[in-house]
Amino acid sequence: MARMRKSAPSEVELQPESKPRAKGVSKAKLSTAEARREYQRRYYQMHKEKAKEYQRQYNLTHKKKARGGRGKSSFTAPREVVRTTFNTADLMHAPVEKTVKMLEKIIRGERMFTM
Repeated sequence: MARMRKSAPSEVELQPESKPRAKGVSKAKLSTAEARREYQRRYYQMHKEKAKEYQRQYNLTHKKKARGGRGKSSFTAPREVVRTTFNTADLMHAPVEKTVKMLEKIIRGERMFTM
């Protein structure tokens, strides 16, 4: 793919707006970046209500994480359930020291072993 050379900022003339311009402001030629910003600003203004409605619907259909307030013990996160079994992959892929601890728990009956 050939690389295109960057040219100087192109000048884009804006179309007249429906509302009257302020005194002293005339049609100006904008750089590409300025024209893009102006286009985005207009697009946002035109679609603001639709975006707000979409956000409202999204908030109604998606749950938020439970958050704790300030202060001590105002919120306790539910603890994850501790697994009660080990399988062969757990033993094979664990470091030696951890594997020994796992085997001791299995022998003592604290945890079960499945194949």
